Amino acid sequence: MANNKVLVIGPLNQTALAESYARAFERLGMEVVRFDSERALMQASRFTSNRILRRALRSSLWNAVNRKAVEVAERVRPALIFAVKCTFFHSETIRQIRKSVGVPFVNHYPDHPYIGIRWDPREASALRRNLIEVLRHYSIVWMWERSLVERLRCDGVEAKYLPFAVDPEISRPQSVVEGLHCDACHLTHDVAFVATYSRFRCAEVAAIRKHTIAIWGNNWPHKWRKVSGQHRAHPPLWGSAVGDIYSRAPVSLNVLNAENLGGPNMRTFEVPGSGGVMLARYSAAQDEFFPENEAAVYYRSPAELDDKIEWVLRNPDLRVRIRRNAARLAATQTYDVRAAQVLRECGLNVPAAGKPGPAYPRSLTS
Repeated sequence: MANNKVLVIGPLNQTALAESYARAFERLGMEVVRFDSERALMQASRFTSNRILRRALRSSLWNAVNRKAVEVAERVRPALIFAVKCTFFHSETIRQIRKSVGVPFVNHYPDHPYIGIRWDPREASALRRNLIEVLRHYSIVWMWERSLVERLRCDGVEAKYLPFAVDPEISRPQSVVEGLHCDACHLTHDVAFVATYSRFRCAEVAAIRKHTIAIWGNNWPHKWRKVSGQHRAHPPLWGSAVGDIYSRAPVSLNVLNAENLGGPNMRTFEVPGSGGVMLARYSAAQDEFFPENEAAVYYRSPAELDDKIEWVLRNPDLRVRIRRNAARLAATQTYDVRAAQVLRECGLNVPAAGKPGPAYPRSLTS
């Protein structure tokens, strides 16, 4: 019997990207073995519950997880090892696993690999200074943005394009009446934004002056957590609860971080996949998947935000059309499609049970 095992390595909570891929591989008929790197990291020391000590002990914790990953890979002997980000891996660990197991060892890196190490824990960080050197040792590094693929290739990394997608178990259109009533504020919100704080996002959202925006996420300014005011921050939500917000809100905001401006982010697919009306900063990559004013609405600068919001709110027919088109296009862009692409480009067969849809954007008229 052919080996159809896939070892998926990464954080594996229900809404994590690694878990979305694990479920997709399973739907395609693969046998998935999960190695939860976050759990392994937390179990590596009795001090990991303290964030400060965890950062101080990072080197020894990473070494422990590297040893455990080698042990798991050599025991499982999969046909493919699929890591998601996994900044903790050392170059020598990747080389050892590839040599001893003898199968493709790939990485889907969902962040910007060139942003460096940032000291503000609220901002995205590469976490290690030699990240590009480490990435050179993977069989393939899957990257979500085309220009980063080219840059990595110039730096000796075997990089290929793999955009984000829709996890149908988390993001799916819901039959709900439009209107986002908030029990915390006792108000109905027109504009919703689900995201963790970053300086860039905060500055962009602050440009909205004429409309109240409801935010769900960590680390937003304390003054925004008041029940009065224009920007109202709530505790974070995950999973289907996020999809419910996108389905109900007349406008779902998507602010691309500074390091995402050339391409899409995960929210690019999650909002349309939930049947939401996405208002996002324009990028050609987003427009490729969800055409402007047909499956999404875009702004070019923060100064346009209030006018764009007003235009969408005053046009219910536009919202109905965008929801319908967005959901239809998103249904062709699932992680099943992406997982099948990974299998094929790694020289593996997609089991007959798996029936992924088209690999790249389908036009609205097809």
